[in-house]
Amino acid sequence: MSYKLCPLNYACEECMFDRVMRNETAAMIRRPGIDAALAADLASIDSSSPLIDGSLFYHRSHCWVKVINPDEVKVGINGILARLIYGIKTVVLPKEGEALLRDQFFAHIIQEKHIVPLVFPVSGIITAVNSDLLKTPDILRKDYGENGWLVTVKPDNLENDLRTLVFGSSAIEWYRSKDRSISEAIHAVYSVSGSELGPTMQDGGELMLNPSESLTPDQYYKILEVLTKPE
Repeated sequence: MSYKLCPLNYACEECMFDRVMRNETAAMIRRPGIDAALAADLASIDSSSPLIDGSLFYHRSHCWVKVINPDEVKVGINGILARLIYGIKTVVLPKEGEALLRDQFFAHIIQEKHIVPLVFPVSGIITAVNSDLLKTPDILRKDYGENGWLVTVKPDNLENDLRTLVFGSSAIEWYRSKDRSISEAIHAVYSVSGSELGPTMQDGGELMLNPSESLTPDQYYKILEVLTKPE
């Protein structure tokens, strides 16, 4: 379609046409000419991978924890955050041997337009950092569940820290809730500008594979706040 008339003022979540078109998500995400709000929503969908990894514990901020053994855990970022980051210039990680406390900032993702602080999910000593991130930081976004891990840690009190994380069915429910909230927050941002344009809009804009490309720092951090907000 070269021109689209929307009677719902681009409230895509209420549109039957949108629901039908979502059956072609894999093709559409590479097709130019989709309006910004819909493109942002499509970019947040990754049907090729499972919702969560059942072997991981999830911090209610950005990170996951994988227990290797009682004296070692691995830490990485979750899939929701991975879909919000784009154009990573570098990842600032702590040093080996550094002692850190749970819930303090321990690393930063430096993007072209934004900086994302990461919250430490357990207390302990850093035993290793992922040096591959220094060479190719984009693997943090593309392979966040495996090769994109951040650090390994010798925990101080693993049993106690794991009680503060979500796991299993609770993690699935939490993850779905956050994924939905992030999608709604992104739509809300675009609805502000969309309302100024009125109910009609010509297609043909460049497809955005990630909403962070077009958000201001204030808008971007408001969306991150949704991710970290307690339920």
